Amino acid sequence: MTENVLKKTKTLALVSFGHMISHWYVGMIMVLLPYLKKDFSLSFTEVALIMSLRFLAGAVGNASSGFIGDLVGKRVLILVLTAVGLSICWSLVGFAQVYLVLLLVLPVAHMFAGFWHAPAMSILSEAYPERKGFALGVHGAAASLGQSLSPFVMGFLIAYVGWRAATRANVAPAALLAVLLAVFLPRFGTFGSRKKTGAEFLALLKREILKHKTLFVIVLVSALRTMAQTGLETFLAIFLAGKMDLNPVWVGFYVSILGVSSTFPQPIMGWLSDVIGRKFILWMSLTISGLLMVALTFAQPGLQLTVVLVALGFFIYSLRPVIFALALDVTPPEVGASTISYIFTWNLSLSALSPIVGGFLADSRGIEFALYLLAFLSLTAAFLVTMLRPARQTCEPSL
Repeated sequence: MTENVLKKTKTLALVSFGHMISHWYVGMIMVLLPYLKKDFSLSFTEVALIMSLRFLAGAVGNASSGFIGDLVGKRVLILVLTAVGLSICWSLVGFAQVYLVLLLVLPVAHMFAGFWHAPAMSILSEAYPERKGFALGVHGAAASLGQSLSPFVMGFLIAYVGWRAATRANVAPAALLAVLLAVFLPRFGTFGSRKKTGAEFLALLKREILKHKTLFVIVLVSALRTMAQTGLETFLAIFLAGKMDLNPVWVGFYVSILGVSSTFPQPIMGWLSDVIGRKFILWMSLTISGLLMVALTFAQPGLQLTVVLVALGFFIYSLRPVIFALALDVTPPEVGASTISYIFTWNLSLSALSPIVGGFLADSRGIEFALYLLAFLSLTAAFLVTMLRPARQTCEPSL
């Protein structure tokens, strides 16, 4: 194995591990929500407001990290700052005594998490230019692994030591990540720095991103899919704990199933999209996901619920690497991080709407209607996929 291959492998391993840690906290908040709601006497809408502000703050983090990364470089430093910020914010959550603290700190934590994606995914795209679907799939699978393990761990910790002690104990992963990235993440190629003049950079953004019609459709598909996913993350644990009356251990177990089932399909989906085309994979998965979200409202605890959650994790969570690989296919490497930021900015900005609208529906009509909204979003995204005309043609099966 050559030195360059070793560096690439090391980069993939460390960046993917970091993605796993950043999504560890996404899984945590999914399980924490019912107990924050109870201890702070919150309504569905107040819980949804926390999540909506988190998504808006995440949009700020994603937008800023990508543009800064492409303009001045320092991508590794951005990743280290992400880990430090996460450790500080989550330590504050564990000591929060009033709703206002949660309303401030949880969005800031998500802003730091948002710093991760653009520099990390652009690094991997450059390291694996012909296999970016696979590399981003591994990166995404690591996130799903973290997001699936943490609810299971948190469910047990909450049951035995309470949510505050459980949250404080989970500060350690982000602190460890900061050290590993600072010491061991390789610096090579264009990863460390890529400086441009402001005028050159703005002209490139305008030409290759803002006026790119195909990219805009990809953005809409990605945003609708993300709205459905984040809405599911907002309401699933509440649905399980409230409507199904499950205890914390079972809530954590079922939420973990959703994450576990999305872990291994991501490299597979990414590889398939490299081979047979991204459009067919997107259309099929989004259509099935919409139908499964309706089925979730009828499933009974046990085998039925397990099957629905496994299938949901497989199809809706595995699509992010496919979408981003498609976006990176149609834009040049010089704006790779900015392309990621552009998509994430739309994703998280629009995702702020789905918890609020879903929370209103849950309060007024019942939580099942929040899940029906998510199904509609996924099916609409599937329809938009049929309008895509990628610039680089692959072996696209007809729809």
